[in-house]
Amino acid sequence: MDYRELERFLAVVDHGSLVAAARHLGVTQQTLSSSLARLEAELDARLFDRKPGGITAMTRYGEALVRHARSQIAGARRAKQELLSIKEGSVGTVTIGLGESFDGDIILDALLRFREAKPGIRVNLVEGYSETLQHRLYDGEFDFIAAGVSAFELAEGYTRDVLYALNDIVVARPEHPLAGRKKLSLKQLQEYSWLVPYSRPADVDHIVETFVAAGLEPPRNFVGSDAYRVGMQLLLSSDLLIMVSPALISFELSRSSPVLCKLDIAEPTIRRNASLLYSMERPLTPAAELLLSEVRQAAARRDPAVA
Repeated sequence: MDYRELERFLAVVDHGSLVAAARHLGVTQQTLSSSLARLEAELDARLFDRKPGGITAMTRYGEALVRHARSQIAGARRAKQELLSIKEGSVGTVTIGLGESFDGDIILDALLRFREAKPGIRVNLVEGYSETLQHRLYDGEFDFIAAGVSAFELAEGYTRDVLYALNDIVVARPEHPLAGRKKLSLKQLQEYSWLVPYSRPADVDHIVETFVAAGLEPPRNFVGSDAYRVGMQLLLSSDLLIMVSPALISFELSRSSPVLCKLDIAEPTIRRNASLLYSMERPLTPAAELLLSEVRQAAARRDPAVA
């Protein structure tokens, strides 16, 4: 399949219509339509259903092609970056995904040392929940991801290097009725609502199962949010509880006047292995390999445990 035709196919997918995609690509609508027709003829499959007004809807064949097209284009870009890196020794791009459970100070330490060694290399940092980043790694968007992995399995051909482990903690605002109280029980948490990641429904299941295992009626009110700033405002303005990695809120906990406080209770919790995830079948560029090594060394220099 032609690289340019795959790019044009994805432009239609991302922009929702031939008109918008053609404008984005700087080509005529007729040129774009001809390119899609050639791709459909090569695959012997209709990728889009055209609708009035030029709006397109993908067929099941188009949906099946999207992931492969993104992976192929990302692979071609990485190949180009690697060739440039080998040729010039000082240019290229490294894109990594950062899970919310991974200690940001480790990444900062590694990045500062990497930038000193390779100032011409562009580094892209993309934050998100580990499960979401995992699938974007499979699509070829990232060179590697640094994430807090709990139980999910990796696809064939991928591996993980576990650097350290952290247990989630239960956190609330300092004015919460339970803040400062010693040796809390699950029963004392029973009446409160919980803030949970929208993209990680397994966290809700774990909280519910913890209460059920203790013979208690589980909480029924959950607020799902992936928006960090809005989530923080909810925590600071209400009596919501959250089960969260200490790595994500270490700054808020360490302030001279902390804006959040850890509750004195050991569960619910999930142990997350902070890991580096990457493909064993797709070689890293020299720049990505160097940054991966710097992250490993930064983790070895730092004790990531947060009290």
